[in-house]
Amino acid sequence: MSRTGRGRAAGTRPRSRVGRALAGCAAVSALLSGCGVQATDVVEAGGPATVPVYPAYKHRAVLFFLDPAGRLTPAVRSLVPDLSNADVPVPLPKTLALLLAGLSDEERSAGLRTDLPPGAAAGAEVKTAPGTLIIRLPLDVRPLPDGARRQLVCTAAYAQDGDGTAKVTLVGDDGVLPAAVC
Repeated sequence: MSRTGRGRAAGTRPRSRVGRALAGCAAVSALLSGCGVQATDVVEAGGPATVPVYPAYKHRAVLFFLDPAGRLTPAVRSLVPDLSNADVPVPLPKTLALLLAGLSDEERSAGLRTDLPPGAAAGAEVKTAPGTLIIRLPLDVRPLPDGARRQLVCTAAYAQDGDGTAKVTLVGDDGVLPAAVC
């Protein structure tokens, strides 16, 4: 038995709660003070990081909406899978139709919004080639707000190749916009 009679090994000192708390505070203080690390100027390291957005399952579509600050935000919309086609991705025309149809109640309650005009879903046509998409919309595309254009481009690009790298050209009743990438 130890010399204190309380089961501690000989030569160890009892620690109180206060002692342990002070030791913890000292350790946290040392971590927060940076241990003498000097401040530096801002170092430019290129553009922002990109993160691939993949639907978790083939029967989900990635749609891009805008958050309250106007930033492009992906939303994954689950579809009722056709079990005979469970391994087939959601077709691009269907993904665009979902985007053009507007927000779901869940997306709206999450604070997302769209800059796309209501009723644009009818009649969108898609032509594809490797790495390139042409989307024909039955409306004027030149007056579309930047957010609406980005929503269309990113939704189409991710639906096409899964990594958003496809070049997307929007064609409308008033002409053609230059090809864009997400």
